[in-house]
Amino acid sequence: MQEPKDAQEPRDIAARRLGMIIEQYVEARKRHYDFVSTDQAARVVRRMLKPTDPALSDRKLDDMLAALAVKNGLVVVFDRGVRAPADIAEAGLDRKEPTMRAPTETPDVAGAVDSILGAQPAPLSMSAVISLLRERTGTKRSDADLEGLIAKKAAVLDVHLSRRG
Repeated sequence: MQEPKDAQEPRDIAARRLGMIIEQYVEARKRHYDFVSTDQAARVVRRMLKPTDPALSDRKLDDMLAALAVKNGLVVVFDRGVRAPADIAEAGLDRKEPTMRAPTETPDVAGAVDSILGAQPAPLSMSAVISLLRERTGTKRSDADLEGLIAKKAAVLDVHLSRRG
């Protein structure tokens, strides 16, 4: 049995409106951050919804947010129910900085690895490259993380690192 056309239209409009709200939220996050928090996004999206909009489960909203975020190359942090008690969390809801931050690093470590590997005429050791990298960027990454990055970059650039320390 098909619903009357006039009853179907408000639902279609509400669904399109929800899609646009989620899309705008993800686009805004993409410009400034590389992740989306489902808890934070849900609070923002639900504030934008009208009281007359159909009910939307948390799971459905998370799925819609995650699908669009991943499509736009953002990491999704499923953190619903992890935040502080409502009175503490709501007090900071309007601030411009996110409640939770993904780890970020100001210096371009990958770019620095490229320049170090590309500029050295003599073979370097892994420890020498790590030392130069820390000196140039001030990175706090672990040696293991840096070794992985350097090894990948060296393979791509066809640079051979010596075994000596």
